[in-house]
Amino acid sequence: MEDTDSGRTDRLTLRRLEEWRAARAEIPAEELRSRLGDFVTTMQGVIASLPQRAGEFQLNEVTFSAEVSAKGTVSLLGSGGELAGRAGITFTFTRG
Repeated sequence: MEDTDSGRTDRLTLRRLEEWRAARAEIPAEELRSRLGDFVTTMQGVIASLPQRAGEFQLNEVTFSAEVSAKGTVSLLGSGGELAGRAGITFTFTRG
């Protein structure tokens, strides 16, 4: 079911079965590659701003999960507003 109201905050609204629709769409590989590239570039900027040390601890690895919606939107896992089919990808960055 496509969520067309981006300003809505109540994501647990119950719907009748006849309101649900299933659809299949093909996302061009180049478009998905571009969106993943943009997402990873953004995350690299976030990671670069993190301190290398926190007290006695050293940050050596950062892992985050992203989701790819049925429309090809890439977002941090759980932060997207689209109520459509999704797939997940996990990225791990290790300090070299």
